[in-house]
This record gives sequence, C-alpha cells and structure tokens, in this order.
Amino acid sequence: MEKKILHDLKFLEKILNITCDTLLLINRDNICVDAIMKTNNPILNPDVDVIGKNILSLLPQPTSRLIEQEFAFCRQTGETSNLNYDLPTDEQMYYFKFLIHKFDDEHLICQYRDITQRSNMKHRLKSALTAQLEVGKVARIGHWTYDLQHQELTHNGYSNLRKRNLEAPEKITLAELLTSVHPDDRKGMEAFLHNDSIEYSTFEYRIKQSAAPITYVRATKYAKRLENNVYIIEGFSQNVSDFIKNRNELEMVLAVVDNAPYSIFACHKNGNMAFANKACRQQNGLNEQEDITGLKIFECLREFTTQEAWDLSVQKIISASGYYQYRCDTIYPELDIIGSECSSLMIKNGNGEDIVWTIKRDISDQLRYEEQLLRSKEAAEESERLKSAFISNMNHEIRTPLSAIMGFGSIIADTPDPELRKEYGELLNANSNQLLRLITDVLEMSQMDAGSVRLKNSEVSLKGILNELSLSFLPSDERPAIIFDIPEREVVARLDRGRIIQVLVNLINNSLKFTPPEGAVHVGYTLKNDYIEFYVKDNGIGIAKENQELIFNRFYKINPLDKGTGLGLAICKGIVEQMNGQLSVKSELGEGATFSIRFPLIEQV
Repeated sequence: MEKKILHDLKFLEKILNITCDTLLLINRDNICVDAIMKTNNPILNPDVDVIGKNILSLLPQPTSRLIEQEFAFCRQTGETSNLNYDLPTDEQMYYFKFLIHKFDDEHLICQYRDITQRSNMKHRLKSALTAQLEVGKVARIGHWTYDLQHQELTHNGYSNLRKRNLEAPEKITLAELLTSVHPDDRKGMEAFLHNDSIEYSTFEYRIKQSAAPITYVRATKYAKRLENNVYIIEGFSQNVSDFIKNRNELEMVLAVVDNAPYSIFACHKNGNMAFANKACRQQNGLNEQEDITGLKIFECLREFTTQEAWDLSVQKIISASGYYQYRCDTIYPELDIIGSECSSLMIKNGNGEDIVWTIKRDISDQLRYEEQLLRSKEAAEESERLKSAFISNMNHEIRTPLSAIMGFGSIIADTPDPELRKEYGELLNANSNQLLRLITDVLEMSQMDAGSVRLKNSEVSLKGILNELSLSFLPSDERPAIIFDIPEREVVARLDRGRIIQVLVNLINNSLKFTPPEGAVHVGYTLKNDYIEFYVKDNGIGIAKENQELIFNRFYKINPLDKGTGLGLAICKGIVEQMNGQLSVKSELGEGATFSIRFPLIEQV
C-alpha cells in the first residue's frame, strides 16, 4: 500500500502552497495576524504587507461593508460564508470569491479566490445571450430542431411560428404544425423537412389561422446530426411578413412601371442602360426578354445617337438640379408617334450611384391638334383677309355695272338714233348680266356654306352634255376657238346634269378669260376603267405652280385687278366634291392650263 502523502504532515506545507489561494487569519478587531499571499491585483498582492492592518480598510468601502457583515455573521453562528464580491480598481474591475470560516473563538480564517476571468467570461456569455435574444426579437428569428424518426419539432424564439413567440422551447408534432400552415404550402413543408439529401436549404411558407392575417415564414435548415441513433435536423425560421409585403409592393410598382402606357427607361450617368419598360422596348424595337444592362444607351434608344448626345443630356439634367423637362421630336412611324414630352430626374440607387430615370409621354395627338388649330387660325385669318378684299372688290364690281345700268337706263329713252339706242341696249344688257352673275356667285357660295345645295342625279348622256355646250358657245371672231372633243362611243352615267354643265361652263369661261383670241380651248372627256374624266384645256397664259392650289380658294385672284369675285373656281370645286369627284389643274406658265374633273363611274352603256 502506497504511503498516504496527503496525510503526511511534512508534505502539508507543500500541498498547501500548491493548492490554496490567498489565506488571511483575522482577529476580533479584523486585524490580519497572518497571511499567505497568492493574488495579483493592485490591492492584494505579495508586495503588499497586510500583517497588522485592518483588512477591511484595504478594500473599497461598499465591498468592505458587505464583508464586515459576513465577519459578524460567521463569528456569531459559526457557519461558513461563501459569497462573490466586486473589487473595483483604477485599472479594471476584479471579481473574487471570499470564503470565511470560524477558526476559533478569537480568529477567522479567510480564503480569497480570484474569479475575474471566469466572471468576465460569464458576463460576456450573458451579454451575448441577451444580444442574441434581442436580435431574435427585432429580426423575429426562432430556432428549431426536427426529429426525423418521431416527426417532432422543438422550437422557440420570435418567428411567430403557429402565431406564438416562445422564449422557452416547445415541442409539437409535424401534424400539429401543418394545421397552421397554408394548405397550398403543406406538401412543400413536408418535403423540405424530410429531404435530407441537402443539409442546407430554405423554404418559404405561409401560416394561416382563422381570420388572422397571413404570416410569411422563411425556414432554413443548416445542419443534420445523429443523436441516440436518430437524425436531428437543425434550423431556424424568420418571420418575413414585412419583407414579403415590401417585396409584393415593389413587384406591384415594377409591374405598373413595366406596363405603363409611357416609355420609361433608366440609365447610369456613363450611358450604361439599367432598365427599359415594355413601351420603351416596343418603341425602340427591343425584345421584352433581352438583357440590356450591358448595353450603351445609344445602342438601344433612337433618341440618343452618340455618347456625346447622352453626355449633353446628363449635363442639362445636372444644370436643372436633377429634374429636366424637354420635348423629344424623335419619330416612331410604326407607332404613329411624331413627338413626346419627356421628364428626366436623377435618383441615387442603393449603392449611392446616380441613376437617370426618364418618362416619355406620347403627345402626337396634341401636336396634330395644335397644328390643326394653327392651320385653322391661318385659314380664318386668310379668309378674313380675302373677305375684306372681296368686299372691297365687290364694291367696285357691283358699282361698275350698276353705274352703267343706271347711266344708260336714264339716257336710252332720250336717244333718238336707233343704232345708238341698240348699242346702249347691248351695254345695258351686258352690265345686267355681269351684275346677275356676281349676285348668283355670292348666293351659290352661301348655299354651299349652309349645306342647302341638293343634287339631282339621273342617267345622263355625256355626249349629250358636250353637244348642248357646243350649241351654247357658238364660234366668234372676238374670242378663242372652243373645240369639243366628242368621242364616238356613247357613255351614260348617273350624274346631276345641271351641275355638270354649270361647272363646265364656269371652267370654259375661265379659260376663255386667260386665252388670247388666236388661241383655242378644248373640252371633252375620257373614259377609264372605273372613272370618267372631263377636261377643259387651253393654251393661254398658264398658272404658276405656287398658285395652282390657291386658285381654288374663295375670293382668291392671282391678279387683284382682274374682273370677277374670285368665287368661280371655289364654287366649281365645292360642287364637284359634293358629287364625290375631284377637281384639279395642271399648268405651266406660258403654256396654258388643263382643268380635270374626275367622277367615279357608276353606270356605263
């Protein structure tokens, strides 16, 4: 049997020096009468001589008061005190355990044990646990383990699993859990827990109970271990309802932006594309699924043809304090877009980088309406000008024949010479006809404006119209020759005979007015596959190209000094268009003019 070293008195000092902490022998006056110093702090260490000193006077006052109470307790009861105390110093906080034993009636023996390292570790662990709990509360995270064999889930934390937050673990069966899971997610939840081929994976599911709002939970499993021959899955769950709500709202906003009827695009300041919605892609011929994030803006959008054009646009936006409105005249013929109203603004993204967002609104209809208003305004101003000129001209045109009528009417009765009376009568008749023609033109135009012109269509012989006109314009040495080109083939069409003759007479008279006596006027028609075309062709002075459209305007006269109201051709054009026809002119200065009247062929013999 080995010698009992621990019981051998000669080894007692060595054993005591190896195993014990600081030992203090204290008398009734709390004076230290003996000590073994093994601690190392600013107050108690081998360099401090504590023999003969009141031990309580060496310690901080709050700590000394507590120890003094324990001294009294041990002396009175004889029981041992075993408490932990703080020892604050200028350097740091120390912690120690102080065991107090009653040695005899006069003395106490005290054992000082430094527990600073252990206490600091304990405080750190406690702080870490507190922080973890607080993070769990804020992030709404809970921990869980799943027993694959028994299909039991042990969970705690703040993920709001089953609509409850737990600080203490709770054990439930998978069947119980699935009663709280949305029916559409239950199969996925089972597969997630039992699929052990992948240790780390995530699964999002919904919790739905009674009328409460749906809770969205993201479960993550991160480990699998074997415990008592049973596989345990470890994971955590996070309540992501706010995230899902924000994500859904963001997806909704993106869907609205992507499907908006405006062209919307985003671009980095350096010209790299970031986003283009469906309308923008459609305008610029980009595929909806095409990834454009690596492309330059001038490679994608017609509005910017070069990098310099984009850089200039960025500078304008910066100069406008990040918000710039402008008009884009880029044309998209396939979409019938002739102009857009643009708003560009500069917004920082999550990385602090400036992104330029641009919204383009199609204003083609507005531009067309404005253009129409401008044309109407110009037409109204021109009409007003022409009316003023017409009134001035009418004043002259009416006064001239009226003065002649009044003058010759007063002297014709006093003229005995028959030849002279006959001459005065012819002048009186000519001026009367001129005055009647003026009044007729004005009334005709008024009827057209009021929409009271009525057509009387009937089956009409075109050869018959030309024959009738040839009888109305008999040959005369005082005017150009009128040649009627009457074809042999008879054509019968459904037209208003009176209006056709009226238009042709006006055109013939107009040609006679501007054709010299030695010239000629040709009148006829040609038959095409689906239309009839009357023509009045002369070899007179001709019409300049810039005036060929204007001559059909009301009150317009190339030469303001010419006789007439300037209504003849306007009346002809109005009548022809009411008959679904077209009146046009072809002419060269000095080479005459050809007026054409084209009607659709309704009936042919």
